[in-house]
Order: sequence, then structure tokens, then C-alpha cells
Amino acid sequence: MQAIFTVLICLQFLLMAVHDWLHIPGWTHGRQVYAVLGPFKMWIGTLVNSLLPGLAAYFAIRYWHRPKPGFVLIYWVVYCSVTALGALTAWWIPYLRGTDEKTEDMYARMYAGTLQILPPRGNNPRPNLLHLCFHLLFLITLVLSAVLWLRIA
Repeated sequence: MQAIFTVLICLQFLLMAVHDWLHIPGWTHGRQVYAVLGPFKMWIGTLVNSLLPGLAAYFAIRYWHRPKPGFVLIYWVVYCSVTALGALTAWWIPYLRGTDEKTEDMYARMYAGTLQILPPRGNNPRPNLLHLCFHLLFLITLVLSAVLWLRIA
């Protein structure tokens, strides 16, 4: 279980750090995100999106096959919970309940042309397929972090 968590948390770190910069037609359109956010917000977003998962990945590698201190297990649970909550507030609440027109426009411009599998709900932003994959990854790492914490505690 530790090996799976380590691989997934390292993948999560890598994806969170670079996904807004990549341009993979249909999946992620980094040029569009850059055009909407601009260079300053892109770099700040990259730093914020990299620091917390980077620390989680560091701990996973650092304590590979070693006893994990309690603070590491708690950090993983807290980080994974915050990440899942972030996905909920950034994507699922706007998708299900709607958001202001400015946010709708921003999401529409950043994610135009990406693969969508969820049905539209008016003009509400909806997570594209890439973000749905991220959300599944967040959920899996949250469950694994909780299981690791409960097994040790």
C-alpha cells in the first residue's frame, strides 16, 4: 500500500506542477490558461500547486520502507483532504450550483476544446476529463493516506 501511495502522490505532484503549462489538444490547453491568467498568476499558481504535493511526495520518498513519524501521516491526510476539498470547491460546487458570470467566462476560455464527458448544466463550469482524472487521483490518495494513518495509529 505504501508503494502505491508513493507512486500516486509523486504523480500527483508532477501533474499539479505542470498541467497548466502543457498543451495537449483535447486534454489540457496551457496556452489558453496562460492567455487568461497571465504570467504572474501562472507562476504563483504553479508554486502553490507544487509546494504542498511536493512536500507530500518528499515525505513519501524520504520515509520509504522506514517508520513514518506521526506528523508525516497527519500531513498526508490533511494535504489530501485539502486537495479533495479544493477540487470540490473549484469544480463540483460551480458545476452543480453555478457561479458568477466572470468565473463562468474564465473557465469557458481556459478549458474550451477540452474533452467533456459530464452533461452541461446551463453555463456552469464543468470539470473536463483531465480534471475528472485528477479528482479520482485525489480521492484515491486521500483514502490511501487515511488507511496508512489508521494502520499506524
